[in-house]
Amino acid sequence: MRRRAALRWVLALMALSDAALAASADWSAAFPTQSGSTPALYLRATYPDAGSQQHTLEFWRDGQGRVVRRTDDRVELRLSPAADGEDAYQLRDLTKHLAYDVHRINLYRIGIFTDRWSTQHLLDQPHGAATLELGAAQTTAFGACRWTQIVQAQGPATEVCWSSLYGVPLLERRGTQDILRVTAVRTADVMLPSAVLPEGWQAFDADEDIAPD
Repeated sequence: MRRRAALRWVLALMALSDAALAASADWSAAFPTQSGSTPALYLRATYPDAGSQQHTLEFWRDGQGRVVRRTDDRVELRLSPAADGEDAYQLRDLTKHLAYDVHRINLYRIGIFTDRWSTQHLLDQPHGAATLELGAAQTTAFGACRWTQIVQAQGPATEVCWSSLYGVPLLERRGTQDILRVTAVRTADVMLPSAVLPEGWQAFDADEDIAPD
């Protein structure tokens, strides 16, 4: 029963964490990165939930493309890219001291098409067709970014002010509401939080519940 509960927790969080669409030439042109790289980066940002309550996101990315995304010091999503494409994800409940490990292939088996690029660049590629409309450049406290509007068949358009220097959005909005605002950026001396689980934590292998017998 505990394992099934762990699996349900993984499914719920992964559904909120990542969306997927095969990268297109238009997408790559609208959201470029310098030299196609993923430089080491730490940032802090705020975003609202459906009830307009503000939350804090911290994001670490190292030069190997490993990522830690921490929300409100309560939940972490970790990505460890693999050369064969079978990336490893770990989700941590920081309040209950629980960790859940799962690989990309098993998420695919249950219909969650996670996307390494989206996790590494803090911008979910939308499901289905989307139209990208390039806009003006803007200068922020953390450097320049360029606005691009993402228009889908259903739902409101999302406007993203993209930094090619950092390879992340500095601002996102829908209508007049900010849905992401970066409040701090650092590129020097970036070290990911330790991957070692503290003493007393419980770890669960969600792969065992998903993989075919």
